Amino acid sequence: MGCCDVILKAILIITNVVVMVAGGILLVAGGIFYTKQFDFFPKLTDYSTNVNSVLIPMMVIGAILFLVGTIGCCGAVTGKSGLLNVYFIIVLVVVILELVVIILGVVKKKDFVDTTEEYAQKLFGDYKKAFVDKDGTSMDEPTALAVNSAQRIFECCGLTDGPSYWQTAGNTKVPPGCCSDWNAEDVPEKLVDCADAGLGDVYEIGCTEQVKGLADEFGTVIIIVIVVVIVFEMICLAAACYSKKNDMVA
Repeated sequence: MGCCDVILKAILIITNVVVMVAGGILLVAGGIFYTKQFDFFPKLTDYSTNVNSVLIPMMVIGAILFLVGTIGCCGAVTGKSGLLNVYFIIVLVVVILELVVIILGVVKKKDFVDTTEEYAQKLFGDYKKAFVDKDGTSMDEPTALAVNSAQRIFECCGLTDGPSYWQTAGNTKVPPGCCSDWNAEDVPEKLVDCADAGLGDVYEIGCTEQVKGLADEFGTVIIIVIVVVIVFEMICLAAACYSKKNDMVA
């Protein structure tokens, strides 16, 4: 076995062991949390549908990764062309799907941004109508919590222009999600003075500006990571193809 054979086999084995372990972790962690989620976090009972919609795909992805890793690892160790064929096809499909996602991401970026902004405008607008303008618009607790949680997660306040987005019609307060020390668990008061309520400082930047800034900051990094992953997958494809060829020759 030449040096090239050893290197390619090592790449396949190490890569697929990592994939197999990662898939196993996702599968086991997702399964445990799926069966014990309400024991760990009783408050999640109100959001069981949303939580399960994340956990089930997580377990499916984990199972697929574990299966692909196992096939690739066994194929690399044994050099059997049958296993390597299956592995080659699966990885090739994954690469094609990743390229399709990238293309769609570029082509549909504006539509996605417009849809997201439209949805955000409705949520924040309804919250403002219900609790600032008080024009009779109603909003349930989960939706109110979602508006505040979004501001807490992105460390922003209001849809645009920071706290002034909320401070209209004589109102000087902001939703608790605008406060740096809000516990992100409940919203008994829909509008508060952060300092008087002991909730820390008010975020000064609007959520639209903050999200766009984060997207610009991490967009390049994400693209680089995706390209590196695809290149590495192509190396794995070449390694699998080469190993399969050697097996056929042998």
